[in-house]
Amino acid sequence: MDDLRKKVIINEIKHWKQSNLLPTQYCDFLLTLYTEGEEDSEKPTSGKRFLNFRLIYPFLFVQLSFLLTALVIYFTDFSSGLQMLIGLIFSIIVFFVAVSTKRELVFFRQFYYFIGALILFLVTIEAAGHFANHSNTVLSIAITVHCLAWILVGFKWKMRFFTISGILGLVVLSVFWFI
Repeated sequence: MDDLRKKVIINEIKHWKQSNLLPTQYCDFLLTLYTEGEEDSEKPTSGKRFLNFRLIYPFLFVQLSFLLTALVIYFTDFSSGLQMLIGLIFSIIVFFVAVSTKRELVFFRQFYYFIGALILFLVTIEAAGHFANHSNTVLSIAITVHCLAWILVGFKWKMRFFTISGILGLVVLSVFWFI
């Protein structure tokens, strides 16, 4: 077989392997057969690295946003309006990151939505506490509204994080009120 034809076949087998048209074992066997064992088929492809920086940067940013929001709300002397504005901005940015996350990364997307909802929850609790002079009734209503919204979002878009968190939030709130 001439070299040009062999090279075309090898490239076609590599394409099949990348696009999962054939099982990986078959492609490895065919590559070994046509390259006569000279090509190392175990080289990792660039898209399948363990540490993908396009995944790490948004993840770290979302975590840092949550941390900074908690720090601003609970550990600074900023005015309540500025604290809520900063939290709201971080929540919007985290929701934007969640929307821009690829559909293949469902876990990360749902996790980002959850962190955005937690930031929004912190802002709402801060607002309810500030404007209602830390009234337990107003705080309970705000928590109930958030928990019910999380349950609805969890059922509608099949996000277990929200469903479980909403149910647990309502359970903890009911325990607080009845004990």
